[in-house]
Amino acid sequence: MPKTPELFNEIATHYELWSNALSAEGIRAWHRFAVDTMHLAPGLRVLDVGCGTGSATRLMAQRVGVSGEVVGLDPAETMLTQARTMDLGIGSAAIQWVGGQGEHLPFESARFDRVTAQFSLRNMEDWVQGVREMVRVLKDHGQLTILEMVQPTTTLGAVARRGLDMVAHLAPLPYQWLETSLQHAPTTEELRGEVMRLGVKSIATHHWLGDLVVVLNGVKELTPPVVAPVSQDPTVVWGVDGSVTALHVAKWINECMGSGATVHIVSVIPPTSRESRVRETDRHFWVQQQTKAHSLLVSERYHIETHLLTGSPGPLLVQFAQDTQATWVVVGRKPRNSAGHNPLGRVAQYVATHATRPILLIPTEPPDRERGDTVF
Repeated sequence: MPKTPELFNEIATHYELWSNALSAEGIRAWHRFAVDTMHLAPGLRVLDVGCGTGSATRLMAQRVGVSGEVVGLDPAETMLTQARTMDLGIGSAAIQWVGGQGEHLPFESARFDRVTAQFSLRNMEDWVQGVREMVRVLKDHGQLTILEMVQPTTTLGAVARRGLDMVAHLAPLPYQWLETSLQHAPTTEELRGEVMRLGVKSIATHHWLGDLVVVLNGVKELTPPVVAPVSQDPTVVWGVDGSVTALHVAKWINECMGSGATVHIVSVIPPTSRESRVRETDRHFWVQQQTKAHSLLVSERYHIETHLLTGSPGPLLVQFAQDTQATWVVVGRKPRNSAGHNPLGRVAQYVATHATRPILLIPTEPPDRERGDTVF
């Protein structure tokens, strides 16, 4: 079954060419802006997670100079082979190119002054674990920088995404993963919420193309976790759509549901006409999300069943809940703006208005509501 490292191995030699073409040269400006916000200085230790062919990594090496340390990590060996052939330039730090996954960083804790992931987070099988690892290897008061394409929640962002999807259809097969991978990406609000839960504060975000592209910066400051209220319910149908908001349901189940309950983890893959290898890679991500959801539950307390369906998510979740006579149907509620999107999100809205079983909507739940976003 193809996985993202295999797809990226196929395109290493022409990755930068197609990335520039698909973004209308925007990717270079976004990388440079993200590196500027990292506030790099001579002598700092920097980790670039999912570095690809290393275009942004080399820019970081120039900023920290010969007294600094820069590591570029990527799971696709052919990408790293291509990166090693590029000239670093006079006065740059030597770059250590390392093969590995963002979810399992091969470094000791609190090693780096700066950690960044630039257009690599959504390609991880478990991006939340990837962020957790990035925070782990970051020093206290060190800076985390994430540059990524996210699921848009604004009208302008949705229009930009549709344009990107149309262009991706014209690209070679592996680049069609770009469109599909956005189904597994978080929204900016989900990303912000998870980063804050992991102890990163002073968060600032900047957007392009509405809110399709975001750079997020924050400083590591450990804080205690948020605790949810407690009650009890015997049975639940849990809709898992690949978003981190949906995975937050696990906290509610663990803290609010008594032992012996039955938990149905239900994922619905929307129908697609994509080529078989892209569909197989997409299915692999859905399976990984179900595995992740299962792992978040206190499994010895519950009878857990997983169900991977294909079709229209809203109607199938409603039907499944009816067939199983579920006590609760629980889904994540990702906020949408009112222009072009229902405030509840399309699937949540459908389930809330059509299900015959009681509905519980779990929000994104950022730890605080401070803002300061700038939209470009």
